[in-house]
Amino acid sequence: MESSPKKNCTIRELAHYVGLSTCTVSRVLNYQGTGALSIPEKTQKRILDAAKKLNYVPNVNAQRFFTRRSNVIGLLVPSQEEMGHSVFADTHFAGILSGIEHALTATEYNLLLLFNRPEYKENRRYEGMFKSGFLDGLLIWGIHRSDRYWEQLARLSGPRIFLTSIPETGSGTEPSFVASDYEQAAYGIVTELLRRGCRRFCWLAGNEDTSLITQLREGIRKAGVELPPDDIRFSDYTEEAGSRCIADLFAGKSYDAVLATAPQLARSAMRFVEAHALPVQVGSFDGQKSTRHPADHFISALTNDSEIGKTAFEKLVARIKGKEKSIHIRIPVDFCFSPDDSKVSGMQTGAADRKTIT
Repeated sequence: MESSPKKNCTIRELAHYVGLSTCTVSRVLNYQGTGALSIPEKTQKRILDAAKKLNYVPNVNAQRFFTRRSNVIGLLVPSQEEMGHSVFADTHFAGILSGIEHALTATEYNLLLLFNRPEYKENRRYEGMFKSGFLDGLLIWGIHRSDRYWEQLARLSGPRIFLTSIPETGSGTEPSFVASDYEQAAYGIVTELLRRGCRRFCWLAGNEDTSLITQLREGIRKAGVELPPDDIRFSDYTEEAGSRCIADLFAGKSYDAVLATAPQLARSAMRFVEAHALPVQVGSFDGQKSTRHPADHFISALTNDSEIGKTAFEKLVARIKGKEKSIHIRIPVDFCFSPDDSKVSGMQTGAADRKTIT
């Protein structure tokens, strides 16, 4: 016959058991490991041992009162309507989430997933949650440069870090972020194509409203290539859009190199090049080693999304605890300069260590 689960004791019962005041017991339970206790270690150990023996489970609301923390971090992501597909279908997000999980297991924190749906922005669904201190901090993924909703969150939500996408503030001061070094990615890809003899470049750029565009432009420019507007096409990131844009570009001009912000666009360009037997090289700025196809015969920068998630979570926890101020970190990319995706280069191309914290 199965035994009944042991009944949880209250803090009053625990205090009575060890012969101390509930205030002393509560301080030990809520401030252990913080270095803020003047209570002898022998007494602390007696309380903690008794709590374990009596199956004491702390009251969450009481903990929040004493520590002024909820031990909950929010992760705000775009809605399906905004993305055009489920966030979980995005391989970059899946990698970031994997990194967050890795960092989460080493802390006392829990993660709360929040969807940034259009109607939530209008009815301020999350405002009470942020104002009440339910969240200790917020990670924000998938924001656009022009999006202003985050400014409302900034006034309500305490410490926050943007993942990958960095909004424009209008003040010239960047908010805290952890992102791939897309300037390095563009510089590395363009430099390699120049080394191979390419001189006439065009660019399948993807969404113009993402912060990647600004960084990619700078990396292309630093590599020594200037792209006029006629040689750039903006679109979504689907292969269908890439096919339309590449056909449009080659209808009026000839090129020997196609730059693509995303692998989907690069695949469209590669199919067009192969179908027309053109002597054209293709490079992608935003690839992943885990998602390269055997037929991906283009060179690519490879992001480390797991490292972005892990670093962002760790830095946000440090900010919550007052150990960090402003966070500006760019995670270096690797490069695949061969159709064989096992041959990955770790060259930094002028960005030897772009991890920076200010």
